Amino acid sequence: MVWLMLAGALAGALDAPADTALTQALAREEAGDTAGALAEVESVINTWPAWELPRLEAARLMLKLGGELERTEAQLDVASALAPTNPRAYYLRGLLCEERGQPLLAAQAYETALLYRPSYEEARFRVAGLWMARGDWLKAEYHYRFLAKARPEWVQVRLLLAQVLEPQGRAADAERELLAAREYQPDSPLVVRRLAELYERMGREKLAQKLRKELEEPAPKRRLRTLKPSRR
Repeated sequence: MVWLMLAGALAGALDAPADTALTQALAREEAGDTAGALAEVESVINTWPAWELPRLEAARLMLKLGGELERTEAQLDVASALAPTNPRAYYLRGLLCEERGQPLLAAQAYETALLYRPSYEEARFRVAGLWMARGDWLKAEYHYRFLAKARPEWVQVRLLLAQVLEPQGRAADAERELLAAREYQPDSPLVVRRLAELYERMGREKLAQKLRKELEEPAPKRRLRTLKPSRR
């Protein structure tokens, strides 16, 4: 309790130098020096221990570098104590659990992140994949459908949504998602192949053969627009 009271007092003292120091530290990562960035972020933590953001960045950098999972967890524990409703802390904890081979704990962490930020697409995409891997088609469908509605042009999500619909005996719904994906990427071999495979499993051989033929034919060359002579 004393630590949290002290943290609250220190958090109010943050000013521009803190932001500048963190920005400069992360600039080293942009320059390709992740280890150097981590060292500087840890220096920021030592200077402003009540600020949760550098602790989250430190945890992220540690995960990126690999190893040191206990130190990563320690930073996340303090960050969560400082900002218990910060969804990013739960997202990073999910990544940590995945790294440890704990998919169920990871899924629970991502679900908590989504409670605080429903629009957290990275967390939703990862938790959907975890539920899908466990064969929990309904939970996976819920998250993929949410993403498909928010980002209808995200073709990968529609492919995965179709993949979790078919095991539920909903081939027509899977077809609908694949056709929607093809509207956004009509020349994608992957989309066409997935649709052809679905038609084969549905016993619709003529449609499957038509799509297979499209895959075998070379893509038509696009004609370049003729440019008018310059008037200069």
